[in-house]
Amino acid sequence: MASHSTLRWALSLLLLLTPLISAATAGCGKTPTLTSGSKTITVNNKSRRWILRLPSGYDKSKPYRLIFGVHWRDADYQAVDGGSAPYYGLQKLATGKDAAIFISPDGLNKGWANSGGEDVALFDAIIKAVSDDLCIDEKLIFSLGFSYGAAMSYSLACSRPKVFRAVAILSGAQLSGCSGGTEPVVSI
Repeated sequence: MASHSTLRWALSLLLLLTPLISAATAGCGKTPTLTSGSKTITVNNKSRRWILRLPSGYDKSKPYRLIFGVHWRDADYQAVDGGSAPYYGLQKLATGKDAAIFISPDGLNKGWANSGGEDVALFDAIIKAVSDDLCIDEKLIFSLGFSYGAAMSYSLACSRPKVFRAVAILSGAQLSGCSGGTEPVVSI
């Protein structure tokens, strides 16, 4: 697990990348139907699990950062949501004006092989569901992961550089593929 100072540095960098003008999603202004807790979504005829955590005092008119915490090999979505450092410590740091919406998706077979882009499709589906229901700043979507979760975050940077503002790769490698364009995304 990364040190507290490394995590604080990662959050600080994510906060510095905040643009002055936000791009709000369709969910802004709507009374949300999504609440914090475990969810399921069907992607390519497979039922996939994920956990959503809304900030206390969620305001439907305020666009929030969306941060994915991606689990390591042989773990699951609950390991990132709970345990000793929820969302790699960022959830504890993201309070007040820096509050964020956190999501922990579940990899197939306790990993992120991303066969045929099936895991990227999961992130696409979750982002759509959340953006349609909650107030997200679509210019402030991030992913961070450790080990295999870092590999998946790296894959998202490659395949969705226009979606993800930045990714944080903690002790990862290129294991989940790098399909996509040549546009940059910040990788820390």
